Amino acid sequence: MKLLSAIIYLASSVNAFVATYPGRPSTGLALSVNCPAVAEGEREIIDGDNGPILVTKVAGSYYAVDATCPHLGLPMKKGKISNEGGIPTLTCNFHNSCFELSTGKCTQWVTGALGFQSGLISGIMNKVGGELKDITSYYVTEMEDGSLNVNSDAPVAE
Repeated sequence: MKLLSAIIYLASSVNAFVATYPGRPSTGLALSVNCPAVAEGEREIIDGDNGPILVTKVAGSYYAVDATCPHLGLPMKKGKISNEGGIPTLTCNFHNSCFELSTGKCTQWVTGALGFQSGLISGIMNKVGGELKDITSYYVTEMEDGSLNVNSDAPVAE
């Protein structure tokens, strides 16, 4: 019951959360950011043009996606990273929305709160915040020195 009360309070005070984490508009410019190496299953958060970017390594491949959920603009820096069915996925730790790490495609939209599935909470939370939307994914290139380059443009073949 305490969890439900906390979730309903969160839903009723959503404007404070939206104001706290506003999305920044895209500059329209190509992004290229260097990042330290990331170990398997770990994550690194870097600053991008539109806010934080999460960089991770899953099953031997590097991925980078926006670390802000489009539903309420809340951070996904600590969201669950999984590889169920061979599809690396980032789950928003607030309302359970899921995004493919390779494409940024939303595969599940607002199904509850704080990791719990709930039709009631999902119904409440779907009435506030943004519409279903994918997040941006980025290209990650491992450099000769072991560091990573995160880029909005595909690497040029040499």
